[in-house]
Amino acid sequence: MTEVARRHIGFDRRIELSWLDAIAGQAAAGASAQEARDYVWRLLDGVLAGNSIHDARGKTVTVLSRIWLTIPDEARKIREGALKLYLDAAASERLPIHWAMMMVAYPFFLDVATNAGKLITMNSDVTLSQIVRRMLDAWGDRSTLPRATQRILRSMVQWGALRDGSVRGQYLPQRAQTKVSGDAAELLLMGLLTGLGRGLHVSHLLSHSSLFPFDLRAHSNWLSRSPRLQFHRQGDQTDFVEIAS
Repeated sequence: MTEVARRHIGFDRRIELSWLDAIAGQAAAGASAQEARDYVWRLLDGVLAGNSIHDARGKTVTVLSRIWLTIPDEARKIREGALKLYLDAAASERLPIHWAMMMVAYPFFLDVATNAGKLITMNSDVTLSQIVRRMLDAWGDRSTLPRATQRILRSMVQWGALRDGSVRGQYLPQRAQTKVSGDAAELLLMGLLTGLGRGLHVSHLLSHSSLFPFDLRAHSNWLSRSPRLQFHRQGDQTDFVEIAS
């Protein structure tokens, strides 16, 4: 992913899980990109205002399309795997698949998720103001950044990844993480590595803060047998993991 793409916020709408399911379902069923966009456009008629790509409805379709249709070139194989998983996934198993695709499509989403996970680990909760400060430090002072951050957090609440705290702007983790194993766990890790654009030590990968809603049932021995991941033993006897070429 280019550095320009990494500095583009893009994800600036509140997205509901049913909308993600709708566009992924269309793609998994073999619809063309235009057919899938048209389907979601009709789905959002009367739900969001507007009749052009510049209105709320059009901007939301653009965000959804970037996740599942107009993805970066380096994510084509990940998308193929995600669509295969999606076809057989139960409703409760779909969020990790969407999460992997969102980390690939939107570095801004990945950074919000990472900061949320770090703060939850430190404080057991997170506030909008805390994440906005961190995002401003990393992404610069942009007028659209606070609202985009809020909309991602509100989306996470709607998906069940976070829950509202007792005061406005406070968020808590869900009481129980979603268990993820097998191909879905591998997809999440591949999405993270692709979104980051670099490899990680295996311990850092498996415990990465961006995956805070999930309980990954994965370990290094199992991952080392994946043809989609490449392991390198380093001098300190730690394993470095990256996407296989």
